[in-house]
Amino acid sequence: MTIKKHENLIELEPHSTLWRYLSYDKFESLLETKSLFFCRADKFSDPFEGSIPREEVLYRPEGERLIQRRLNQPIDEREVQNSIKTQEDFHKNYRRYITINCWHINTNESDAMWRLYLKDNEGVAIQTSTERMNEVIDKIPENIFLSKIRYIDYEKEGFFNSETYPHLSKNIYVPFIHKRKEFTHESEFRLLHEIDDDRNDNYWENQPNPKGIFIRINVEALIEKIYFHPTVNPEIEEKIKKLVKEKGFNFEFCKSRLSEEPSF
Repeated sequence: MTIKKHENLIELEPHSTLWRYLSYDKFESLLETKSLFFCRADKFSDPFEGSIPREEVLYRPEGERLIQRRLNQPIDEREVQNSIKTQEDFHKNYRRYITINCWHINTNESDAMWRLYLKDNEGVAIQTSTERMNEVIDKIPENIFLSKIRYIDYEKEGFFNSETYPHLSKNIYVPFIHKRKEFTHESEFRLLHEIDDDRNDNYWENQPNPKGIFIRINVEALIEKIYFHPTVNPEIEEKIKKLVKEKGFNFEFCKSRLSEEPSF
């Protein structure tokens, strides 16, 4: 069993539809390596990746003083500040060891996702489901955490919410399953894998790809359908179909609903 469970994770509803929008090069890599690419959290463009909401950061001094009181110790402000610095450094550095593979949750295609992830019309959108994803991930040797992303206001909210996220305790994955509300349109679902290397600072320098890792999966079982770009032309369609055949796969291809003509 390689799907790791934890109460802090947010499960994907049964029968949900998942999408991953890929450029031609990334699609080719998926078929060639038969692997999903998990990117290091500290290499994402969002500087808030893996960070802590301001409300919780501001509470740290009082939280440290509370610990000292419970231990019947005199308040030592230098120790308080040292502990806060340790926590800050930990969260910054830990992003090096969390790798992530992202998907979009949606019943339908998303025009916004096509525009966000593809610069031309040669890419594709691959579609899968909750059931396919669970089955595939459950059969690989690596430990993977699965979670929906929860979107909050990092200036005004903390992770805890009595109604929407009633978890007082935390684990190391909580900062990586939360994002700012400005990213709500992504409706994101994540696969997370922790690099277990005893925190070797030179780990990534010794890897083939310093930005992340490839984790081998059953591509044929994962992909339910492949959607062409809304503005794809016949030549590119054939190019993609030829690539799939050359790599030994047989997938169902679909026209984008966004390419349909209206009825008046």
